[in-house]
Amino acid sequence: MKAMLITREGWQALDRELKYLWKEYRPEITKKVQEAAAQGDRSENADNELVLF
Repeated sequence: MKAMLITREGWQALDRELKYLWKEYRPEITKKVQEAAAQGDRSENADNELVLF
């Protein structure tokens, strides 16, 4: 089996995406879920913007 290699640029792009997901996107989604939970519903009141990666 041949090893899968990644370039420095590829690694940097993945690192930027990971940082964005943890530092910006995840907190936004967490806030929306908390707001929905405060309204007593976690499924219908939350925005349906979740994108699966």
